[in-house]
Amino acid sequence: MDWGRAKTILILSFLFLNIMLGYQLWTTRWGQTGTESDTAFIIEETSKLLASKNIQLKVEEVPKDAPKLKSFTVQFDEASRNAEKIPLDSPLKWSSPFSKNLARELTSRSSVRYADQYAFDPVRSGNGVYVFNQLVDKIPLFDVTLQLYEENGQITGYKQAYVEVQSGGEQQEQKVISAYTAIRSLAENYLPEGTVIVDVKLGYHGPNFDSETQYMLPFWRITPEEGNPYYVQAYNGEVEESRDIKKSP
Repeated sequence: MDWGRAKTILILSFLFLNIMLGYQLWTTRWGQTGTESDTAFIIEETSKLLASKNIQLKVEEVPKDAPKLKSFTVQFDEASRNAEKIPLDSPLKWSSPFSKNLARELTSRSSVRYADQYAFDPVRSGNGVYVFNQLVDKIPLFDVTLQLYEENGQITGYKQAYVEVQSGGEQQEQKVISAYTAIRSLAENYLPEGTVIVDVKLGYHGPNFDSETQYMLPFWRITPEEGNPYYVQAYNGEVEESRDIKKSP
């Protein structure tokens, strides 16, 4: 018998067993198995953590779904990537941001393209600027926006970014963590006491290298009442580090 080979096989077997046990422990704690009891457990544990830090969830409904999503690369359409506000030759009457007529009028009566491929983002809108996120399979791209500028009830100008998903670069779909898991990951080390969370949304986000292409991963965007949104990577719960995100003491 080749004892060296047998020893190697045993070591690898134990390593694999430890990985499986670790994964089972992780799924039990974080509710990744998808059963009703797991979901109830993570909601209960997250609620206890938020209460201990006086963190409030002022969200109409925290998303319950944890779908399978893939990462991908997008390429910016230079014709629709405007750094400066572009005035409309003929201002349009402002209507509800949820109106289909708005998208049709923008497409037919202005130089805005693909207006029907964006969805309104109330979190980032305000002070006469209405922000819309481009959609990919009905999921918003947080970094790709159409901004409409309103004055006296009329749309007077816009800024637009538009991307196309590059074929052949998509990864396999993976199940994302739940919204409550993302909130817990954030609350444990980043949110200061007394934070009020006003929005929780799943979308795509990626590092901006000021290039024509950008790699997009699913992220939970968690927005406090004051300050900038937090982005929690939806595969592993890691919080994106940036100048705008500071850990709580």
